Amino acid sequence: MTEVMNMTKEQIIAALKAAAKPYESYYIDDEVGEAMMRLSNPFDLVEPILEIIGTNPTVDFGMPGGLVRFVESFYKKGYEELLIASVKKNPTAHNIWMIHRCYNDINNPMREKFKELIMELKEDSSVSQEIKAEIDEFNW
Repeated sequence: MTEVMNMTKEQIIAALKAAAKPYESYYIDDEVGEAMMRLSNPFDLVEPILEIIGTNPTVDFGMPGGLVRFVESFYKKGYEELLIASVKKNPTAHNIWMIHRCYNDINNPMREKFKELIMELKEDSSVSQEIKAEIDEFNW
């Protein structure tokens, strides 16, 4: 237990990255999950977690899965801005789905920004047809 309490942000991020295995379901060790919540500022993990999701398109992060539940705990507390930046950098099927979850909240003041991002991705020639097809799975 002492070891969990002493995990640094960098150690947690390294453990989260190591758990991302292509074509497998993502699993967070209980010790890592506890350490995440014990950080003095757990919001500091949101951006690195979004990067893990964005750079591992073949990992099954779940629906929503532990990482998404964690980052969504910061909903309307800075999470959406970081999610938009992450999707712009690395659009994946999973983070498009995450944007749609935010978009579904008709009271979210950033709702139009989510739609603008999606329309930009649809028009961007560098975005794969696979991602564009994923976008078209949802109502925007």
